Amino acid sequence: MVPGKFRAIIIGGGPIGLAIANGLDRAGLDFVILERYPAIASDSGAGIMLWPHTDKTTTRLDGTPLRSSSIFKYLSDKFVPFGSISHFSFTKPQFSHGYPCMNFPRPALVQTLFDGLGAAKTKVRTGANIDNIEMTEKGVRVHLHDGGIEEGSIVIGADGVHSQTRAIMQKLAEQAGDDFAKDEDPIVSSYQIMYGRAKCLPNAEIGTFYETHGTYMSSQVSADKKRMHFGIYRKLPNPTTDLKKEYSEDEVAEFVEAFSDVMVMPRLSFAELYKNCEWTKLVNQPEGLVKRWHYGRIVLAGDSSTMMTAAAGMGVNNGIQSAVLLVNKLYELLSVNSEPDTQAFERVFEEYQNTRREQSQRICGLAARMIRTNTWDSYMLWFLGDVVFPWLFSDEKLIAKAGTDLLRGMYKFSFIEKDLQSGKIPWLES
Repeated sequence: MVPGKFRAIIIGGGPIGLAIANGLDRAGLDFVILERYPAIASDSGAGIMLWPHTDKTTTRLDGTPLRSSSIFKYLSDKFVPFGSISHFSFTKPQFSHGYPCMNFPRPALVQTLFDGLGAAKTKVRTGANIDNIEMTEKGVRVHLHDGGIEEGSIVIGADGVHSQTRAIMQKLAEQAGDDFAKDEDPIVSSYQIMYGRAKCLPNAEIGTFYETHGTYMSSQVSADKKRMHFGIYRKLPNPTTDLKKEYSEDEVAEFVEAFSDVMVMPRLSFAELYKNCEWTKLVNQPEGLVKRWHYGRIVLAGDSSTMMTAAAGMGVNNGIQSAVLLVNKLYELLSVNSEPDTQAFERVFEEYQNTRREQSQRICGLAARMIRTNTWDSYMLWFLGDVVFPWLFSDEKLIAKAGTDLLRGMYKFSFIEKDLQSGKIPWLES
């Protein structure tokens, strides 16, 4: 076990923050999670696709596969471009990699990762809003809204798109004369999305993922035995930097009406699906990649540094990969130096940033191309996305390419030795 003077303060108790905490706990490293909401898991939240490399990573935590009764394994993906239907098998990733694609309701994923902490659950503080971060020569002090203070070695910002950690980090750098924030590209939303959850309807095909393509519009819907989860996308008239846009009831009603005649499954319209919703949220979808992921003893992970649309289902998967690499690098550092100085942490953070930013850029590009192809605004995009690509690439070729280019070389916790399942495409050691 690594000597125990190190303590990480993780801001944000979502999937990425909990993945980091699970990794640190298995590595014997101390941490605390500060979550601003009053509970870790709530009833609200979108469906999240976990790809095989994420299943592989979480399985390695204790050897137990990531499963629960609320998890839905994708069986097939049927593209429904407002009339025509083609098929895409999601059984092939398991055949190719030994692990399946799965769809988690966000609350179930959060609860599963939280439960994985076991006795370390006591290190999670809810209702903990941060006001400021103070960096000292040997550590950090996080000032809370209730007047409390948490002390540690580093701060890891896993607090999402609207990251308060990122804002404080940039402010501290500016005060120190390093105003790198001015060189950041703006985070822009070109699409809006309605996330939703509904009770499972008689016309829904359980175990099937559907996607529709149309002019400026697209939908993705899946169903398990209890619930249906969906994402409905629409291109905005003009790109905006208003990432916190709160949509009014009238704006939501207009959005729903625009999709009222869209069949999201062969025998199910969006209008019928919406009538049976238990939860929905209309938001803007930010796209962008922060250039600077760290400053001093503060480092970012997940959506606080990397933002993409949900079209490719890669956001959480990409964030968990960042979590794994960051934990691995911290473990390596602390294995040889139990009390690193700020410069040592900065070197580790720089290596982490340079590696993951390049990889994240590829995945962000894939997500950007996918949403623009799905919501085609020209005959050429429609022809490429719905005619040429399906004709050129079979299911097996698509999965093989994704597996070779994106999945098989992803990270696993370096300090956990477990036998991995394998498939047609071998895993690369990383």
